[in-house]
This record gives sequence, structure tokens and C-alpha cells, in this order.
Amino acid sequence: MKKSAAVAVTLVAALGMTMLSAGSASAATSGDGYLASGEMGFFYLKGQGGPVFDPDMNIPNFSLFVYTRQPQTSVNDNTLSYWNRTSRTWYVYTDSFRGGVRGSIPAGHKGDASANFANKISSAYNFSGT
Repeated sequence: MKKSAAVAVTLVAALGMTMLSAGSASAATSGDGYLASGEMGFFYLKGQGGPVFDPDMNIPNFSLFVYTRQPQTSVNDNTLSYWNRTSRTWYVYTDSFRGGVRGSIPAGHKGDASANFANKISSAYNFSGT
């Protein structure tokens, strides 16, 4: 009887740990390489392909970040598409700290970067940035 009770307790504990780890894996986390609702996604390839950089806050200097998935290269000047999964317009710039050419990505919009921004985005903000 004691042995079966110990096995039951061990089984329940193991099942509980499995459920806890599964629950935390599904939580949205900015910068984890998985684009979730409420995040802005900058993709390495066209058509929202390849690794994604997924911030939920202003990023004044993309050179400080790398894609978390292969090819694990700098995000700076390495973005060919995007998906804005936030409720705000994001403003992107071809230089760090809101420098260079400015473009906007409305809430909910996704697409490929234009010739002015393809592999040239260096900073992004979710406020007017004037």
C-alpha cells in the first residue's frame, strides 16, 4: 500500500511539472523568436519567413540584437518583411535612434519591406517619433 501511494505521489508530481513547463512555454515573451499577439515582428526573409525579431517596446538601435533562430545574425539592416501584431502604428528608421528615412507600419499590417527599407531598418518605435 505504501509503495503504490508513493508511486501515485511521484506520478502526480511529474504530471504537475509537465503541465507547468508546458504552460510557461506557451506564454508570449518579447524577443524569444516567436511572434505573439501584442508584438511587432521583423523577419529575416520576405513573406514573413525565416527567423523573427519580436520586440514589444521601442528599439533605438537594432545592432544590439540578433535573431534568436538561425542564422543568428544581427537584426540591424537584415529585415525583409514585417508583421505588426500590436494595436499601435510602429515607425521604422534606416538609421539608429530615429535617424535616416522614416516609414510607418499600421496596426495589424504585414508585408514585405519596400526598396527604401529592405535590409536597411536600424531602429523602430511605437510612438510618433517626430
